[in-house]
Amino acid sequence: MDLSLAVEHWARSTPDRIAVASAKEELTFGQLMLRAQGLSTRLRRHPGLRVGIHTQDPVAMAVGFHAAVLAGKSLVVLDPAWTQEQLAATARRLRASLVVTAPEHAAVLQNLGFSTHSVPVDGAGPLHPVRPASAERELLVICTSGSSGEPKAIVRSQGSWQQSLSSGAAILGAVPAALTLCPGPISHGLGLYALVESLHTGGTLLASGRWNTDTARTLLGRYACTHIVSVPTIIQRLLDASPDGALDSLNTVVSGGEPLPAPTVETIFTDTPATACTEYYGSSEHSLIAYRHREPGEEPAGNFIGIPFPGVKVHIHREEGASPGGAIFVDSPFNAEGYDSSGAVCINRCGASTSVGDLGRLLDDGRLELHGRGGAMLNLNGNNVHPGEIAQAFARLGLADVRIRMSLRGGSKTLLAYTCTEPQPGPELAGRLRELLPSYKIPRELVFLERWPMTSSGKIADAELPDSSIPDLAKVALR
Repeated sequence: MDLSLAVEHWARSTPDRIAVASAKEELTFGQLMLRAQGLSTRLRRHPGLRVGIHTQDPVAMAVGFHAAVLAGKSLVVLDPAWTQEQLAATARRLRASLVVTAPEHAAVLQNLGFSTHSVPVDGAGPLHPVRPASAERELLVICTSGSSGEPKAIVRSQGSWQQSLSSGAAILGAVPAALTLCPGPISHGLGLYALVESLHTGGTLLASGRWNTDTARTLLGRYACTHIVSVPTIIQRLLDASPDGALDSLNTVVSGGEPLPAPTVETIFTDTPATACTEYYGSSEHSLIAYRHREPGEEPAGNFIGIPFPGVKVHIHREEGASPGGAIFVDSPFNAEGYDSSGAVCINRCGASTSVGDLGRLLDDGRLELHGRGGAMLNLNGNNVHPGEIAQAFARLGLADVRIRMSLRGGSKTLLAYTCTEPQPGPELAGRLRELLPSYKIPRELVFLERWPMTSSGKIADAELPDSSIPDLAKVALR
């Protein structure tokens, strides 16, 4: 169903149902539609196609998003975690001269040379009839998190998002009765998608706008959360921070961005009444690609292996010497148009299929095995090395969450491995690795970290992994 028609339907049929709740405010579907309707009138007066939105408030994001939909504008999502310099440069490059924001941020944006509109705090009726928009029209410009390089601006059409919502809702547990807690950033792909998915299906989104322990506890204390959507690191923090009984209504957990560690999956099934845990692989460029259902009592797993979402077609480009797969190319109705033309980067294309450099292979039963997200093949002294293959070898030895990076030592390249598990004896581990990998693929050292470095979206920042030569780091030699 058209995005604007869906919200209008819920606003007319269940006007008093809570659409979005933060720790500070509740917004019903009726109130959401009236506020968005009022703001859309102001946005229509703006001559440009694009308007920006700069907020970490979930209520403001919901109103701003649907106001842009109603006004026929394309919404440029500006990350509040950016520096003022990056914010100004990105907004200008993406032609967002008008920015929707909260009153407390308006002065900063105005000083940077932008016009601003505040999100209305109320709205007046009656509701006006909504006309559906063209599926081909530009709906969003959203930037990647930058976890594997500089953020890239991605252009999405209204039709691509609507089709991904329709295809993924049932698999991901988005139903009208769901009270979905999204405890991560609302301005990033996963949080924004969860917001729109919840509103589109008539559910209620409980959101903090960014991770905050006290805010998460407040929301859990007020509402009987049935559904959680976030990245693995934030899901684990939420489980650790939840008071006894706070998750007694939970039935579904959805994770994206990184594979869920097996211990986290076990905690979900042993410490909560959840009966479903679904993990999906996707990208901002492709939306939903593949999914898998996790189960209690799993052995530590290596690579993600999942079923393509309905309508998704995948093929692999084999690289010379690559083992055992190659670059993943995706053809689906959910694909973005590509990167915004103002940037220097172009998306890789093969006919109607596109690739962002993720590596994997197709299994005989049609499932997709992922060998690495955003991490391309490394060339180590003339040898091709795929980090996912090494990480899978560690997983077979009981270390499920290992990251691989290449470092320069004494003018030579060497591999380093990182984990957040308890330190283990090096000689025994090295001996077992030699049974699984050729010597040149065995990292020089395994570094034990207390916690992963994170991007502002809660994903692991591989580029910020510390050099193993830093004093006081726990590590063992493997070669």
